[in-house]
Amino acid sequence: MTAIVSIKQASDKVSCDSNGNGNCKFFVTNAYTDRQLLLKARIVTGSGTDEKWISSIQAGANAKPTGGAISNEWKLAPSATEEISVNFQVPKSVADGKYPFHLQVFSVDRPDDDFKDGEPVYLQIQDAVAPPPPPKPFPWWILVLALVVLLTIGVAVWLMMKPDDTGPVVEKAKVPDLKGMIWDEAQQRLKQAGLSKFETSFKFDPSKRDPIVLDQSPSAGSAAEAETTVSVVLSFPGIAVPDLRGKTLLAAAQTLSNSNLVLGEANSQPTNAQPEQTVIEQNPAPGQAVDKGTPIKLTVATTPTRPVIIWDRDLTKLMTRQQQIFKVMPRGIEPAEQ
Repeated sequence: MTAIVSIKQASDKVSCDSNGNGNCKFFVTNAYTDRQLLLKARIVTGSGTDEKWISSIQAGANAKPTGGAISNEWKLAPSATEEISVNFQVPKSVADGKYPFHLQVFSVDRPDDDFKDGEPVYLQIQDAVAPPPPPKPFPWWILVLALVVLLTIGVAVWLMMKPDDTGPVVEKAKVPDLKGMIWDEAQQRLKQAGLSKFETSFKFDPSKRDPIVLDQSPSAGSAAEAETTVSVVLSFPGIAVPDLRGKTLLAAAQTLSNSNLVLGEANSQPTNAQPEQTVIEQNPAPGQAVDKGTPIKLTVATTPTRPVIIWDRDLTKLMTRQQQIFKVMPRGIEPAEQ
């Protein structure tokens, strides 16, 4: 397979400052001299490297940076070179060491066939966290002030929580903004806000590799009781298989092509219940999530074949007719005498 681009990196090692911030640049060149490419870029992490450390990626000087490990699509002119800039934000709790990753550039039209992987690059984490300053003598007057403040807060809370004649006090929680978060992180934010009940639904989105919160109810910032159930819509990578039942074979093949799926094995089934050459069954079933390019098997209706036996009393003609009939008759069926 001919490489569609060439990839060079500014360095094979990326260092982070004391706050865990780092940057790496790559240079992507179109290998074709007469063909413009529509591309995307992604960071592929190696052993021990967490994709969450990638804060943004920008493909092209005029392109808009995107959060996460996958860039927006961009056009690369024949023989042209574009710069890919990747920013990292590594937590201070990460241990010192080398964490591998590499850049992959792929065609938007044929991502599984036309792609190029760059050379390995290492994220160098070493002495990223500055040593703590030497301890200072403890100011005891702060302890007295803290006790006074705590006492004041305690009295204020007691007054706020004190029941009155209007009924019991109901604690309210502020619903956090979950949109754009990975589901694991969103669950933690809900628990921190005092909301432990939630329900999920899914929306197919092949552009996202992890379950990302697309929508939520109640909305962010609204007040909710602790027992309120928060509903979230999560992204689900894949393509929903369309319902092909009742379509002609030609129409079903066109629908699959429009959905980035392909027509797989097509079996016939004799029946009078459906018009000829229409789809009776399909596998996978309608609505099931599958990968791009998955073949879909179909069962197509055909007209049942009924053998016709012609009797001729002339022996010579009879033998000729029988020979013709047995060529199309199902095995095991014998002609009956008249």
